Amino acid sequence: MGSTDKAVITGFICRLCSKMNRFVIHIYGEEGERMKLAEKINAYLPITVNMNDPLPKTACLHCIQRLEAHHELMEQFMFARRRLTTENKANSVASSSSPASVVDAAMPAPSLPPC
Repeated sequence: MGSTDKAVITGFICRLCSKMNRFVIHIYGEEGERMKLAEKINAYLPITVNMNDPLPKTACLHCIQRLEAHHELMEQFMFARRRLTTENKANSVASSSSPASVVDAAMPAPSLPPC
C-alpha cells in the first residue's frame, strides 16, 4: 500500500488540496460540524462533499483557513449588497435623481485637447 493510500485510510490527507498533513479536521466530526465545513465547501467550492462518498473526509488547517476567509468575504459581499439595496430603495423614494445622475454630477467632465 502506498503512502497516499495509507494517508487516506488514516485520515491525514486533505480533501481540498490532496496534500498529506498531520493536522487535519474531520469535515463531519464535532469540530467540522461546528465550523459548518461541509456546508461551506459545498456552497463555495466546485466540489461536493458527502458523508457517504469514498473520498477523504478531512481538511488541512491551511485549506480551512482559506475557506473561512472566503466565507467571510462572501458574507461581507452579501451584507454590502443588502445595505446598498436598502439605501438605494430609500434614496429613490426620497429623491427623484437616479444614482447614475449623482455619479455623473460628481465626476468632472473630461477635457479634450484643442484641435
